[in-house]
Amino acid sequence: MDDALGALSSALAIDAGSAETILAAAPPLIELLPLAIYACDAGGRVCWYNRRAAELWGRTPSFGDKPDRFCGSHKIFTLDGTLISREEAPMAEVLRTGNGIAGRQAIVERPDGTRIIAMVHIDAIKDASGSVIGAINCFHDVTELREEDRQTRESEREFRELLDALPAAIYTTDEVGRITYYNEAAVELAGRRPQLGSDEWCVTWRLYWPDGMPLPHDQCPMAIALKEDRAVRGCEAVAERPDGSRVPFIPYPTPLHDARGRLVGAVNMLVDISQRKEAETQQRMLFSELNHRIKNNLQMLHALLSAARRETASPDAQNALAEAIRRIGSMAVAQTVLYQANNPGGYQAKEFLAAICGSAREAHGGDIDITCASADGELSNDTAAPLALILTELITNAAKYGTDDDGRGTVRITLERDGRSFVLRVEDDGPGFDLAETKRRASGLGLVIGLARQIGGTLSVERGPGARCIVRFVDASRYA
Repeated sequence: MDDALGALSSALAIDAGSAETILAAAPPLIELLPLAIYACDAGGRVCWYNRRAAELWGRTPSFGDKPDRFCGSHKIFTLDGTLISREEAPMAEVLRTGNGIAGRQAIVERPDGTRIIAMVHIDAIKDASGSVIGAINCFHDVTELREEDRQTRESEREFRELLDALPAAIYTTDEVGRITYYNEAAVELAGRRPQLGSDEWCVTWRLYWPDGMPLPHDQCPMAIALKEDRAVRGCEAVAERPDGSRVPFIPYPTPLHDARGRLVGAVNMLVDISQRKEAETQQRMLFSELNHRIKNNLQMLHALLSAARRETASPDAQNALAEAIRRIGSMAVAQTVLYQANNPGGYQAKEFLAAICGSAREAHGGDIDITCASADGELSNDTAAPLALILTELITNAAKYGTDDDGRGTVRITLERDGRSFVLRVEDDGPGFDLAETKRRASGLGLVIGLARQIGGTLSVERGPGARCIVRFVDASRYA
């Protein structure tokens, strides 16, 4: 390319007024180039052009007595549509000043009225003394590129308008973490307006973990997403504003890549969960109050039944009231566990089993050794009361029928996980029993079977040595 233009420059220097000389000097290679090229002499007369230039102009320039000057196009306009006279064309400017022009754009109108946008690169040709003796213009059609660029800018504008309209805080960074964009929701959440190009990793002023521990910005989820080139999910953080107020939020940082897969930045969405946290707090308060009231009511009912048992002289009434007191007591213990857990969703199985077994030890005295062991896990609150009654009935049954002649015995209780199921076992060292025969005359076992069915489970009994009652159930609410 440079050699070809050098050849043209040499031709112009030899005979600036001779189009034939210039045409003879132009290498055939120039005709094959995709660029449009033409040359003018010192007076601005078009004295040479290649095929591509004629194609873009949509015409063949004139030579002879009335040659085209400065440009072979039909008309030239600025990008805003202003007509440019021949004497104001870029080629005329170069011939007048001797200074080249690179990358300037203009609109070329063809004789048929169609227009293209051309980018020109013009160099002055000077003789040995430095005088301008002509100029060469290399230009090419950038209409499609301009349209693609316009469409890209329009898409970016629409995308930014979309991000600005979203209620969630959104911002972007470059590949090293510098903030490159943020929407107004991000300003509202952070309580400040970030500095583009200098603020790093996050738009917030200060960050904390949910437990109140400081979270350095270069260790925040967005920093991890960029440093490890992966999306980060499942985190919570707390933003502190300059005024001292704090906002809990969930971040969703996601790396961005170019067409070659190279990391170019990241986008992050910060979801304000203040209302959710407030709702959870209110829910916990209401749940705690509800459990407190239920626990108090059960304790009051327990006291009333105990008083009634002491006042009655009927052995049958005393036995019936004792059964009721025992069951009410187990429900009160279960409700105490829920109250202490203060969790609207569930309770810890290990803590629950320990509480029920502790209550059973107090009820049966020192003659019955009750041991319990439970796997870790959380059960839904709906299972608490039925499970407490099941345990109470099975422990009572084991203490009644699984002891030796002196009334002593051991009851072993375990609660284990088996996949999605929980398995409750109550074992003793007694003679055992057959479930099919016993359940018809034992109201307690009938109650256990019904309660097991209520929590989606079944009761089975294994016999010898001793008795092993097994309740297997799936906490259905956990897999709804």
